[in-house]
Amino acid sequence: MIDGVLLREGETPMIPLDDGFVRGDGVFEGMRLYAHVPRTLEAHLDRLERSAGGVGIPFDRGLMRDEILRISDAATDGQSALRTMLSRGGHRVHREEPLIPEAPEGWVIHPVSHRVTPLLIGAKTLSYAANMQAAREAIAAGANTALFVEADSREVLECPVASLVWFEGDEVCAPPLSSGVLDSITRRLLAEVTDLKVRSRTLDELASADGALVISTVLESRTVREIQGVTTYDITNARVAEIAAALHEASVSGDADRARTVPA
Repeated sequence: MIDGVLLREGETPMIPLDDGFVRGDGVFEGMRLYAHVPRTLEAHLDRLERSAGGVGIPFDRGLMRDEILRISDAATDGQSALRTMLSRGGHRVHREEPLIPEAPEGWVIHPVSHRVTPLLIGAKTLSYAANMQAAREAIAAGANTALFVEADSREVLECPVASLVWFEGDEVCAPPLSSGVLDSITRRLLAEVTDLKVRSRTLDELASADGALVISTVLESRTVREIQGVTTYDITNARVAEIAAALHEASVSGDADRARTVPA
């Protein structure tokens, strides 16, 4: 759907090349559809509005909600992903995307040094070149995704398009938002099903963790089998499986207002 016009399969999309799309100057959200219903829609609209405000792009919440609901209802697959983009010039593009396959054998993640851009902290923008380069490096190294590690302190941050949580005994841990990681809606949802601990950990310190999950709206969760060069985890860890199952249950509950007011 482009600026409210729904394109059917086989139609060629004509996207206006304003500075937003030419320079990656815009904001976006990734959502997941369950039976054509976007999970936590209001929470995603909240973050999209914050992102737009953070970079000075006008935001019409009612219009965006209406278009998201229309394309969700018209999706060719009711169990799919949905990407919503808003450019500097005000153009709106919504795209149905396939889900990433499950990985019963667990995911391998590849550490990549990174520095968070202070100007964009808290904003989910189209400026994703660094994220995509990290993901390509990870694939080239035989991993499923990358893990950003702060270049100076070596503190663990997040994955290019997802968050990371790890386990210290029965405790589920995540890095502080003050490190510059995105305020993940799935992380907020996870905080509803467990007592999430916020802790700073270096990459080397994850060697003593008892497991890890990569989480996002689209993925729900993927169990981590290995952090390359650091450690391997037991993917049959009962606590990890318990939390993954609880997150799945919360994700399919259908409550569109979940994760809006859960402390980060």
